[in-house]
Amino acid sequence: QAIFAQAVGASGSFPSLHQHFGSAAMAEEKAVTLARVAERAERFDEMRGFMEERVMSGNPLSNEERDMFSAAFKNALSERRHAVRVAVGVAQLEEAEGRPENRGLALGYKSKVETELTEICTKAVTLLDSHLVPKAATAEDKTFYLKMQGDYYRYAAEFADGEARRSSAEKATAAYASGMASAAELLAAHPIRLGLALNYSVFQHEVLKETQEAVKTAISALEARNHLGDLADQDQNDAMLTMQLLEDNLNLWQQ
Repeated sequence: QAIFAQAVGASGSFPSLHQHFGSAAMAEEKAVTLARVAERAERFDEMRGFMEERVMSGNPLSNEERDMFSAAFKNALSERRHAVRVAVGVAQLEEAEGRPENRGLALGYKSKVETELTEICTKAVTLLDSHLVPKAATAEDKTFYLKMQGDYYRYAAEFADGEARRSSAEKATAAYASGMASAAELLAAHPIRLGLALNYSVFQHEVLKETQEAVKTAISALEARNHLGDLADQDQNDAMLTMQLLEDNLNLWQQ
């Protein structure tokens, strides 16, 4: 009865389809507007929550919303990845200077932040797996979301041990591989395709410890140099920046 009462308007009539979808569109707009405000205020956990609301509405994200979704999770995670590195450094310093109790405190703090990091990764891949990847309407969208899915499994693997690390690494491998297959439908120098190759190669080098495979992935991606002219000016700039990162990594890996 309560559900029925909520569905009926104040006049006793059912709301029209226009009213229903109008209110849904307003809710989406509200979530995105609040996400923009949170981003400017650098309150990325709240931005992440607002973009989760937008994703859960069910409608595909625009390119701007897609980028906002990515930025919200990336920034929320980045500060925690930095915090973990700092805590590790402090623990090492305290151990070197003979203060085991302080080392224990630093490692305890590291563990707390890693729990938050894992929660963010889990939320990101859940939204991607359940909503965004299955509903991707274009090869560009699908590649973008699969790249992001691979990234968050990679981040989870970086700070995990044992079976948890192995499982996250396997899922990252599967997501990146699916992304590379989807990216084949994009232009060779498309920035998203190149960004996927960059992140996949970093994963191969840092997590899988397969440096030769990482080198192959990077070299293959850099063959797109001859296709930069196929892109619009802004996309050319983005592609060239990513290619420079690929080249920098190659120089390190081939030393």
